[in-house]
Amino acid sequence: MRVVFLTSRMPFPPEGGDRFRVFHFLRTASEAGHEVHLVTFDKSVPTRSAIAPLERLLASIRIVPLPKLLSTLRSAKALPTGQPLQAAYYRSRRMREQVGEALRRVRPDVVYTHLFRMAPYAMERMEEHRARWILDFTDVISAGIARSLPFRHGPDLWLYREEMRRIERFEAATAPRFDECWVISEAERANLAGLAPDAQIRIVPMGLGPEPFHPNGPRDAARLLFLGFHEVFHNRDAVRFLVRDVFPRVRAAVPEATLDIVGRGATSLGAWARGEGVRIVGYAPRLEDVLMTATVFVAPHRFAAGLQTKVIQALASGIPVVSTPPVRLGLEPVPDDVVRIAMEPEALAAQIVQLIRNPADAAALGQRGRAWARSTFTWDVALDALESNGRHPEPTQRPLPFVPAGV
Repeated sequence: MRVVFLTSRMPFPPEGGDRFRVFHFLRTASEAGHEVHLVTFDKSVPTRSAIAPLERLLASIRIVPLPKLLSTLRSAKALPTGQPLQAAYYRSRRMREQVGEALRRVRPDVVYTHLFRMAPYAMERMEEHRARWILDFTDVISAGIARSLPFRHGPDLWLYREEMRRIERFEAATAPRFDECWVISEAERANLAGLAPDAQIRIVPMGLGPEPFHPNGPRDAARLLFLGFHEVFHNRDAVRFLVRDVFPRVRAAVPEATLDIVGRGATSLGAWARGEGVRIVGYAPRLEDVLMTATVFVAPHRFAAGLQTKVIQALASGIPVVSTPPVRLGLEPVPDDVVRIAMEPEALAAQIVQLIRNPADAAALGQRGRAWARSTFTWDVALDALESNGRHPEPTQRPLPFVPAGV
């Protein structure tokens, strides 16, 4: 098949949930013999050497620069219009031109559009091309924002409540226009079905990367690990909760316990993320280096969206995982004996302490988690979904495309 990917972020390097997902989707499609083309935004046009591993997978790539200042101004202008600010941020005449050119040149069998913010570029061209049009919501963004509202305050609360309403309307109007809408979990399927009952929804979960995560020695005695991209609100809130409310209780029971905070953006965390026994590590180029020796992986998110990629990577490495019900929701259906779950800081700390003090229990939990993750999260599901209807049926009357004003 000829497949065109439309994405709002360069899917390389494959770090963070959205880049990771798109990169492995297109990698899997390319390695299966499909002809893959990419049209994407990036902050600037990278050098060919910087994206060489990605470029080798592609028949063509078109990159549209996305200047931050100009995009921010576009969002500000959208405030009185009712349009989602995210959609306005990614509005670009050059992207419209590149999408149109790519579709005319490639004549795709499938157009894969990643996230609602890229949907206008696809919907504008639907009447011109016989193709299978897929919109990968991944998470239902309005639902994710709704879960974050109890933890926001002041102008931030007002802005995100307003944006949630705008995105909710946009998602409800957009989803039925596509042949298929993909989401990452059953919970997200239910969220989208509630907004758009006429949409054709398919669950396409995450897979695991090719990292082998081979054991490279014994685990440390009492080292906690938090891993994530620290410029997103749910991770910053989780770090604050961990450092302020959970970790002191662990240290009270196990004074030698330490906590490593790993991931891009960690150095930007405030003074609240620092304390006795806490180490800000920052970006780790090799996940194996941090996952294979830590004692317990902690994901104490008080709210979350979809499936947390870092959690399935931790499970696949064999490290015991302690997390919360919002994170577990993205893993469902998950057996009860592969992740320790609690919500209150006292209960989370007690789970962590129990695993530190009982290495045999921790090792057994890690082994069960590793076996479950490696058997559950594969990219074969994504390939099956992509190939399930490779040729579009005979033309039918498609609803007129919904294109927000100004796009």
